[in-house]
Amino acid sequence: MNADNCRPTCLEIYEAIRKSKEYRYIIYRLVSDSVVDVETVGPRDNDYNQFLEDLTRNGSVECRYGVFDLEYSHLCEVTKQEIKREKLVLLCWCPDDAKPKGKIQYLSYLRQFMDQLKGVQYYKTVRDKFELSRDSVEGYFCRKSTRQ
Repeated sequence: MNADNCRPTCLEIYEAIRKSKEYRYIIYRLVSDSVVDVETVGPRDNDYNQFLEDLTRNGSVECRYGVFDLEYSHLCEVTKQEIKREKLVLLCWCPDDAKPKGKIQYLSYLRQFMDQLKGVQYYKTVRDKFELSRDSVEGYFCRKSTRQ
């Protein structure tokens, strides 16, 4: 996948999140075998629950990519103070019940798509609703950030 495989709006809206914090999240979908397009853009005041609703709108039969501007607090082990953190995270919603062709396509394009999104700090493929919970996602990314 190269820049020709992403519609121009994909990267434009992503940059509006990354640089100017204009939106909270973006849901992407494959519109053909290898072209990614924007499906939903979440306003800045939308929360993680709304992101999940939009990401899983098609149930457990269709995959999606979602970028979320995650703001959270992290306890600093040295100072014992809460530190506000913000990370751009990419989730690949690839449920176990999804159509096999869709899973193969989304998983095979994930790395190439992620390479287009400069500034994404973390990514994760999620297969069930539990893995999508905010606690699960925050825990996963917090553990990863302490190991770096």
